[in-house]
Amino acid sequence: MAFPIFYSAHTMYLPLPIICFAVLGSSVLLSILSQNANMAASPTGLTLGIAGLAWLSLPRSLRMGEVSLMLALGIGLAMRLIYFASDPIREIDFLRYLWDAGAVQAGLNPFAVGPADAILGHAGPEWATLAARSGGIAEAISYGKLATIYPPVAQLAFWIAYQFDPWGITGLRVVFLAAELAGIWLLVLLLKELGRSPSWIAIYWWNPLIAKEIINSAHMDALLLPALAGALLLAVRARPIMSGAALAVAAGVKVWPLILAPILIWQGKWRAWMTAGIVLVLLTALIATPMILGRLDNQSGLVAYAGGWERNHALFGALREVLAFSFYKMNMLYIDPNRLARIVVVGGIGITAIVLGWRLKDRTKIPAAALTIAALLLLLSPTAYPWYYVWVLPFLCIVPNRGLLLLGVLMSFYYLRFDMVGWGNAHLFDQWIVWLEFGPVFALLAYDWFTGHKSL
Repeated sequence: MAFPIFYSAHTMYLPLPIICFAVLGSSVLLSILSQNANMAASPTGLTLGIAGLAWLSLPRSLRMGEVSLMLALGIGLAMRLIYFASDPIREIDFLRYLWDAGAVQAGLNPFAVGPADAILGHAGPEWATLAARSGGIAEAISYGKLATIYPPVAQLAFWIAYQFDPWGITGLRVVFLAAELAGIWLLVLLLKELGRSPSWIAIYWWNPLIAKEIINSAHMDALLLPALAGALLLAVRARPIMSGAALAVAAGVKVWPLILAPILIWQGKWRAWMTAGIVLVLLTALIATPMILGRLDNQSGLVAYAGGWERNHALFGALREVLAFSFYKMNMLYIDPNRLARIVVVGGIGITAIVLGWRLKDRTKIPAAALTIAALLLLLSPTAYPWYYVWVLPFLCIVPNRGLLLLGVLMSFYYLRFDMVGWGNAHLFDQWIVWLEFGPVFALLAYDWFTGHKSL
């Protein structure tokens, strides 16, 4: 059975030098493999999985005081700098970032037009000129019929990267690394605020999967780290208004952090949290203005993602199948089980956040409550790409739950899907192998829940 194997692997002890060698070695090996990216999918997953198993021993070294802050910072930084010499492995989302940055640089609204319409000349001469200047990037973007999904704060970061390296990935890597460094600094402050050793930032900083996803693949989720860490720190310091403002900035990177509002700003006297709520709503609306002025129809990336996007999920698919079977038995075929499943997930998590926020009396418990919501969102989401692990990993520096740490290893299974697509049997991954990715995590979380096992 997979559960005992991974449970035993999680509790094993490896000496610190071996952990350092494994996580650094993953960056070196994958940088070499990236030179032949078309053949690197399964080896990438295997490399990240093996290095991740070593990373699982890190909490024990941290508890024993073997990791200094300088070592924690140095190893994680080296992992990322090595990737600057690599080619992206099997991911091309960064092409959309470059396109969006080019549109902003040209004074155009990337929320209004998709690259496909720009290429065909359907959006006017300015967009056609931009497509021609992109050097083939416009043609290579996935889902080119859709306008961008990435909110305005992310767009600002893309534009800043463009100033360093127009139409190039290096500028994105520089900006994303800077965002991570800013987030790490805030996590250090937060750990000190809570009386924990700042060396625990190594939980985030040494994770092989995230180092690969943020720098090699240049995924923009790195931009969430400073905003989330800042909102968390301000909430712990009983500054709900400023926390609300930071949360609005986080929502300007990805929309989902808004669901943390009941936990982060529902603190103190009612005037303070009501003011924080007003600030959050107004600032979020202001930041979202370019999206609203763009388009919110079926060619909007945000609308398409919210309405039907699916990839690499387990529980969501099971929930949808249960609903579909129930409606079939009740002869209620007019109800869309996919849409209802999304409503149930969002509604259930939202209610949970409100209950946790209402019951929260001790500000030092805010990170644990926020981790609960972020983890539920990731585990129940219809889309759970490996780089979404950034959603929970910062919280694990403070509340190192072993089931969620295990997830940071098993999400490497996702890379097998690339090969299975080529073999013509991706459906086998989506229906069955995905449970190897999430099943042991659910089992370990359930085991710890029922036995009362505390965080590491």
